[in-house]
Amino acid sequence: MKKGLCLVTILFCLFLFPSALAQAQQYHLKLLAVQEEGKGYQGSDADLYLELKEGSGRVFLETFPLTKLDTQISTRFAKEIACSHFKLPCDEYDFIYTIKAKSTIIGGPSAGAALAALTAIAVLDLPYDQQVTITGTINSGGVVGPVGGVKEKLEAASKAGLKKVLIPLGTANQSLAERELGSHKSSNSSNASLVSNNSNLLQYGKEKLSLEVMEVVDLDMVVKEITGVDLDHKAVTVTEDENYAQIMKGLQEALCARSDELLALIAQDGFVLDNESSATFRARNESAYNASLAHDYYSAASYCFSNDILLRTFYYNKQNLSRVELLQLYALIEKKAANLESKVHNESIETISDLQTAMVVEERLQDVKDQFERIRSQEVPLDLREMRAILAYAEERFYSAVAWFQFFSMNGKKFVLDTASLARSCQEKIMESEERYQYAAFFLGPQVQFIEDRIARAREALEKKAFTLCLITAAQAKANANAIVSSLGVDESALPQLLESKRKTVERVIFENSEDGVFPILGYSYYQYAVSLQEKDTFNALLYMENALEMSDLSMYFPEKRNVFERMRVSFFGTRDFKLQLEGFVTGVVVVLVVLVLLSKRKKRSILS
Repeated sequence: MKKGLCLVTILFCLFLFPSALAQAQQYHLKLLAVQEEGKGYQGSDADLYLELKEGSGRVFLETFPLTKLDTQISTRFAKEIACSHFKLPCDEYDFIYTIKAKSTIIGGPSAGAALAALTAIAVLDLPYDQQVTITGTINSGGVVGPVGGVKEKLEAASKAGLKKVLIPLGTANQSLAERELGSHKSSNSSNASLVSNNSNLLQYGKEKLSLEVMEVVDLDMVVKEITGVDLDHKAVTVTEDENYAQIMKGLQEALCARSDELLALIAQDGFVLDNESSATFRARNESAYNASLAHDYYSAASYCFSNDILLRTFYYNKQNLSRVELLQLYALIEKKAANLESKVHNESIETISDLQTAMVVEERLQDVKDQFERIRSQEVPLDLREMRAILAYAEERFYSAVAWFQFFSMNGKKFVLDTASLARSCQEKIMESEERYQYAAFFLGPQVQFIEDRIARAREALEKKAFTLCLITAAQAKANANAIVSSLGVDESALPQLLESKRKTVERVIFENSEDGVFPILGYSYYQYAVSLQEKDTFNALLYMENALEMSDLSMYFPEKRNVFERMRVSFFGTRDFKLQLEGFVTGVVVVLVVLVLLSKRKKRSILS
């Protein structure tokens, strides 16, 4: 009886033992920041701590002194990026971040890369070097983005005794750009801390600060340099989804067929294209044909869409439509757009393809509304040529929305895309875009007003509960800001390298989402168009690549839809606590069996003796 009780006690203790040992460990990295000092800025260091506890993926942030709200948003976003990028079991933990600074620092997302890196280090429990740190934003796909005040931050790192600082790719000459681009700021701002024209930050760190400075592209490189562990995503090959290709080909054929119909209409009424219009049409038509041959149906559709607008505008001008006739046509298109919008709202949104289809269709319908608003808001009526151009654009924009509606037939993995999750994702995307805009505005001021206007429109859509429109508008604002800030201070000769690194990241994100049953129809479309622009228009290619990145990883904002039994399995059997207890139970059984065998052998020896 006593032996049996003893064995049960041993088994029970071993069952609970792993949970008792699951003590919270604290992880730490140095942060680098800048703070206002008189008429300029001064670098300073801060401390970032992370503690994991048994939980469900919640994020807690404590800062000393208090920081802006954007730091809280940046922290949550960085954690999600790390979890998504490395496929980490983050739902098993609660994340407690603490930032301790010596004084109030300038808010912003510049700690994003460090937050994401420390998240990965903690969840994977990797060995790491606390004398290495990173300053940079973290973007979709794990791309490290530029930050300001890099030279001042390096100086702070040297004073703090760090030996290596990682900075975003292309920012080694950033301080020179800050001097050139910061002229809109007060003329009293100090430029004393800027690097001379004959040097860059890599040389400055080595020669003046005894500090190794290294440019990095993405989170893979960051983690490798801090830990020595190579988690690098290997090269991938993007495979086009067959269903997507079929639908996009149909979309392209529909838009290109409109060009043929409009040409026939123009000829039927006895009109002939002028030389300039004819040359433009032929060039675009050839581009569309070549893109179609390469199975780049989105690019082909874009060229045909531009031709449709050109031909429609030409036709309306040749018809010499009166103001009354134009207004009648406006009313007709507006009515059709309202009917299509109602149809979109009645569609069931269950997959990321459904979501992106709703986003792109509603964006085009909103564009149609905006064109009509341009006419109504004019105190002095527009002239007839302007009105015809607006009508032509609005009409073709509407038909492109009709063509995109076909993508509601795409299949894919189902997610929780209810009102609450859409509203939350929209709010997060707005905050992300606002962070990037503030950084771009710091250097370029009024030149990036268009980004702020787009963010304002996203907020307006949020207030109207037009969440899909809000999401695409905010994502575009963020992509625009990212394209600008990622090229700030980057030498023109380095732009192709920056673009290539973005391209590889986009390809990996598309590949991983596709493997997971989520083919990003918008992300892939923008990716193809960016590739088509790569040789002839680097900046616009970078802009479309940023849009591709934003649209390729939307699934990270939404939980996967599971049935009741799957939810029960994940909520209980998938928890870290259950795994620890199971491990303890198995260990206990093994130990008890060993004890029984030993007791049995001892008993046999006793009998024989």
